[in-house]
Amino acid sequence: MLLILVGIVVLFGLFQGIVNYGVDLISYIVFPVQKKVYQMGNYVKDTSDAVAKYKEILKENELLKEENIKYERAVTRNIQLVQENLRLRNILGMKEEKQLDVIVAKVNFKNHNNLYERFYIDLGKNDNIKKNMIVLSDDNKLIGRIGRVYSDYSVVDMITGENSNVSGLSDSNMLGVVKGSNEDDGTLYFEPNTFQNTLHVGEKIYTSGISDIYPKGIYIGEIAQIDDVQGDVFRSIKVKNDVDVLNLNEVLILIPKDKKEEKKK
Repeated sequence: MLLILVGIVVLFGLFQGIVNYGVDLISYIVFPVQKKVYQMGNYVKDTSDAVAKYKEILKENELLKEENIKYERAVTRNIQLVQENLRLRNILGMKEEKQLDVIVAKVNFKNHNNLYERFYIDLGKNDNIKKNMIVLSDDNKLIGRIGRVYSDYSVVDMITGENSNVSGLSDSNMLGVVKGSNEDDGTLYFEPNTFQNTLHVGEKIYTSGISDIYPKGIYIGEIAQIDDVQGDVFRSIKVKNDVDVLNLNEVLILIPKDKKEEKKK
């Protein structure tokens, strides 16, 4: 009986050793797999967290960009308002200084294919705008005249247009005609009524007053270049127009004297 019990104990010990060895063997084989699975799980978790964080950062960046755009637009608008206010102040000051009766109009359309031919303003028949009313820049330079009038807008024909002719008078009292051209820089040409060679570069040209439209003394431009074509008889006299057409935002409509009288009545 004792021998049987001892045998059972020995067998149990051997069996437990075998079991433990098997467990160790299985653990040795399975552990690397478990380690890889664990690492993969952590990687997936970290990657998911990183993606979520990245999406959150992108969203925050988009919000910041939108706020930045709104801020830049507000700053730009404020600058435009300040510039417009300064222009209007200058116009009012000029009206008082020159004692001119004018209406301020806004330029609402310019065709970049013919910048020096015509443009559109925001006043028309409803604002008592009439054909051939004179149009000036905000610093009292001649731009042109009202060509066509509609109910709430008008077309301004510029003196730099190809078919424009304005009677002009130089500083040296040389009478002539200032003509527009088809050149894309707004160049004007002065054709004197005499062949006397007394004009010089830098001399200013004004309206002569010999016109049913333009009164005397409105500044047109200054002589920029004189080219002799055939001696002293035929000359090409270029006149530089100083109006900044690209940045033209407001213009002055000069009210004729008869309109002033009507207003007083």
